[in-house]
Parts: sequence; C-alpha cells; structure tokens
Amino acid sequence: MQLIINLSKFIFLAVLSCTLLITWYGEETEVINLVPNYYGEAAGDDASDSIWNTMRSEFRLDSRTQSAQVQAEIRKMIADPVRLYNILKASVPYIYFIHEQTEARGLPAELALIPVIESEYNPNDRSNKGATGLWQLMSQTAHELGVKVKSGYDGRRNVIASTKAALAYFNDLGQYFNGNWYLAIAAYNCGQERVKSAVRRAGTDSFWSLPLPKETKYYVPRLLAVAAIVKDPKKYGVELPPVSNKPYFEEVKVAKPVSLDKVARTAGVNIETLNRLNPDYTHGSTPKSENATLLVPVEKAPVVKAQLGA
Repeated sequence: MQLIINLSKFIFLAVLSCTLLITWYGEETEVINLVPNYYGEAAGDDASDSIWNTMRSEFRLDSRTQSAQVQAEIRKMIADPVRLYNILKASVPYIYFIHEQTEARGLPAELALIPVIESEYNPNDRSNKGATGLWQLMSQTAHELGVKVKSGYDGRRNVIASTKAALAYFNDLGQYFNGNWYLAIAAYNCGQERVKSAVRRAGTDSFWSLPLPKETKYYVPRLLAVAAIVKDPKKYGVELPPVSNKPYFEEVKVAKPVSLDKVARTAGVNIETLNRLNPDYTHGSTPKSENATLLVPVEKAPVVKAQLGA
C-alpha cells in the first residue's frame, strides 16, 4: 500500500512539474514573441523611400566590424532590440532633416546617427554636466557656435539651430584632422586639443592607438556599431522602424507670441508632437521676436500658417 501511495505521489508531482513547465515555457515563448509583434508591419527599410536605405548608401566610414571594440558595442545593442528600436523610432521627427544637413555639407552620413549616442534623439535630454539637446551642447560651446540660450528659450533644444551648429563644428573638426573622421568624432566627445595632444604623445594619428579618456574610447566604436547595424540590420537580426525619406516638419514664422497649447487646439496638432518639435521654448510659448518660428508637422503647416497669419 505504501508503495502505491508513493507511486501516486510521484505521478502527481511529475504531472504537476510538466504542467508548470508547459506553462512556464508557454509564457516565455509569448514574451519572446513580443519583440516581433512590437515592430508590427514590416519596417521596409530596404524600400527606396526609406531614410535608412538612403543613408546607408551614403555611409563613408569603415565600421571596423571585425575589431573587438566595435563587436562589443554591437553585442550590447542587439542584446536589447526593443530599446534600440525605440531609440531609432525617437529619431522619426528629426532624422530626415539631420541627414539632409549632413548631405548638404558633404559630411559622412554616419554623423546623422551621433544623437543615438548623445541623447537617444531626445531634445530635452540634459546631462549632469549641463550638456543639452539632441547634440548635447554645453552653454559655452553653444555660444561659440552662435546658438542662443536665454530666458524662455534654449537653442540647444532646437533641432534646426543645434543641428546646424553641431554639423558646422564637425565640418571644422574634419578639416582640422585632415579628413580623419575617427579623430574628428573623438574630438567632438572629448575636445579638439585633447585629441591633438594624444596624437602628439602617441606619435600616431590612429584613433585605435591613442591614450584617450575611457568614454571617448567607447564613443567612436559605439557610433560605428550603430552604423553597422543600420547598414545591415538583417545580419544582426534587428528591425528598423519605418521612416520615410521625406520632411517630417516645416518651419513656420510667428508674427507675435503664441502659446503652443493654443496652436495645438486651434490647428488640430497633437500637443505632444508640437512640444517634441519645439522644446526650445521652455515656457511653452514663443517669445516676442521678429525671428520666432514654430516647427509643425508638414501636413499641418497650411492650417498653422493660416491661423498665425504667416
């Protein structure tokens, strides 16, 4: 009788274990499947009207994907594909304009991906050192580059002003380092003089051999890793968010001060979208200025213009 009881307990535990395992793995499979479901429809990043397709055709840098440094950064990124997807998705309002500006200046298209590292395409991002905006400009740097920062307005948060300033700086760095973009990108992170000094001390202009700050040693490989993934997402099992190769916003002149809330209500513009496009107006309204402008979604521009008498 004891044997039968023990056998019954064994069978019961075995069945219970199988049930738990089925439930566990069933749930786990469901969690894993959340990733492809999250992306929804095919991203279509190979389509001719995709910004990613256009950008990758203009990449100029050797991503050095065989190097240990770049490989390490790639592994970090593809380990969390949903986070990477969200970062690239955050670029949707800005990436067309940024790429357009790199193209106009003859700069490597990879530079349009710098905000992935700097701010994750969050114009409101602010570091503990005070660097602000998509390009993480410090107040002094912004002043030197002609970006205004004053009460009620922070041009470092303005996608047009900050992008033009950052790319003008990159253009200068590229010329200073004779087209060595690894050094130019490193200098954007830690400073021109620091890179120049490292080159002099090391006796080489190879970024990979320079005694630079730890952050900078990771900075360049991280950008190259992002570029490598954008260039060949299928190779790394990554989906890119769909982003059409066309303007997202239009700049509209503002004749007199107006609150963003009012524009959103009367023109039927989503207030979150309007705030995301105009985070430079820190008080939520345009200042009294002849040069004041608003960035609005392209399809809403005619309505906003009519409302503002632009």
